[in-house]
Amino acid sequence: MNVLENTFSLILNNNFKISWISSDFANFLGYAKEDLIGKTIDTIADEHIKNKLSHSKFFGALKDSSQGITTGIFDITKILDNHGNIQGYLVQFYFYDKQTETEDFLVFNTQNIKMKKLLERASLVAQSDVSVLISGETGTGKSRLAKWIHINSPRVAFPFVKINCSAIPETLFESEFFGYEKGAFTGATKDKLGKVEIADKGTLFLDEVGDLSLTSQAKLLVFVDTKEFERLGGNKPKKADVRIISATNKDLMEEVYKNNFRKDLYYRIAVIKIKIPPLRERKEDIPLIVNSFLHTKNKRITKRAMEFLIERQWYGNIRELRAVLESACILAYDKDTIDIEHLTEDISPFEENPESFSEDFQEKLLFDEKERIKTALEKTGGNRKKAAELLGISIATLWRKMKKYQLDFK
Repeated sequence: MNVLENTFSLILNNNFKISWISSDFANFLGYAKEDLIGKTIDTIADEHIKNKLSHSKFFGALKDSSQGITTGIFDITKILDNHGNIQGYLVQFYFYDKQTETEDFLVFNTQNIKMKKLLERASLVAQSDVSVLISGETGTGKSRLAKWIHINSPRVAFPFVKINCSAIPETLFESEFFGYEKGAFTGATKDKLGKVEIADKGTLFLDEVGDLSLTSQAKLLVFVDTKEFERLGGNKPKKADVRIISATNKDLMEEVYKNNFRKDLYYRIAVIKIKIPPLRERKEDIPLIVNSFLHTKNKRITKRAMEFLIERQWYGNIRELRAVLESACILAYDKDTIDIEHLTEDISPFEENPESFSEDFQEKLLFDEKERIKTALEKTGGNRKKAAELLGISIATLWRKMKKYQLDFK
């Protein structure tokens, strides 16, 4: 036990009771070693840990003597007798704070029914190893959902490897995906691991998978089918135990009909399909996302500025909203509150330079909604569609506001 004494380790018997624990581990948890011997594992860990011990590694939480929570990775080794029967478990704990990635997952702050169902589905999918295809417009958070699934899966302790398929030329596909051996080509002075080998036991994320050429798709299909590959210049097949998650902003089934994407590959990577709705279809989430983001910057936002953000259509989705908020925080560096003037440099209602207007007119243009709508309608000759585009709102919203302000442009 001397080697384990300097680690956060413990041994459980087959009744899940602690038969030994390192002094450092017990002290960290606020106990003496003797206090924990004979206690069940759920005394110091989350209540579901017994069901997770069949996994070799998993993410979980510890409880100390004052009920404080520490998150990390549990590394499990089964202790077997001569007949292969489980006699207990060696448990080793490593610190890992999932909360450090909270800001990346602001996209999932939601009151939207579609998004809630999507996240419930993703939670179930995370516990399996099936291939997942995530679709959605640019900026909706596809890569973040892929990472979220990985972090909530039993593979969390192993790598999450992202490949941007649109950035890999066809000629470099094999070397990037599968690696190469020393001497495979001029300049290959040493072995190089490919992405699939780096991702072994973890998750391989194929971003913009629809951009792969048909030739690259054929090579990927062989790996997806067998989980076997050969390094470029090598002659020994290797295996990689990876979970595959793919993402695309294209309609892959339509690409299949156009013969731009292999049908056999589609059905292998799209065992489970998840489509993220665009931000304009979940506008009730904008205040949640905005306030959560600004909280990390110690900023607040005025009511009129929030209304201004809610009215936008956000065709760049979360990515566009986040960029606007980043810019607003910079412009309001010496203030605690974001107001509409901090947003209008990136979200300008009209193409003209505001400096060409008088100060009084600028004030009306920025803060008087009726005046903004009147000006947009005048500029477009009463064309509601073009006026709505100028204002960054939907035609239906423009129509409601025209009725509200009794504006009539025929």
